[in-house]
Amino acid sequence: MRICTTTIPFSGMKIETDLPLEALNARLAEGSERQEFIFEAAPLVDLTLTRTHGGIIVKGVISGRCRQECATCADPVPHEIVSTIDWLLQTESDRAGPEDEIDDPGVIFYEGDHVELEEPLQEALILNINPFWHPERDAQERCTVCKRDCKTRVWGEEKTESEPKSSSFGNLLKGALNAAKK
Repeated sequence: MRICTTTIPFSGMKIETDLPLEALNARLAEGSERQEFIFEAAPLVDLTLTRTHGGIIVKGVISGRCRQECATCADPVPHEIVSTIDWLLQTESDRAGPEDEIDDPGVIFYEGDHVELEEPLQEALILNINPFWHPERDAQERCTVCKRDCKTRVWGEEKTESEPKSSSFGNLLKGALNAAKK
């Protein structure tokens, strides 16, 4: 998404468009053997760009439907990813000097009359993906999508009500030693 900065008025300019889906999914697939996250449709970009004397203020939202594995059941589940955009676009000549190398995530520097926003928009969306995401749970602690019981511990035996609960460090060590002897 290439923006011509010289055409942005001081009164502001609204941009409503889609972020290219193929490039976003290709970027999500980089560096992994299997794609854990995939956007099902092109994310929607809703931005307002306003020219100021210090640069261009970019405010808005980018949102898209992502399919990823649920942290509870490991089934692929679609859900909405939303990222709020609050950036300042500045030309390289507006930098205070060479010592002004602070890497501020809210400031994007560019040269010339155009700025490319596709990559920063992709990053904003990707950084809002939670790898431990799971769907909402109902009153009985069941997943609202797969209906599985989220209270059940799949990684070990559940204690019965008659077993005493112990959490002292000594008891934990005794349990570890007993397990090692078996």
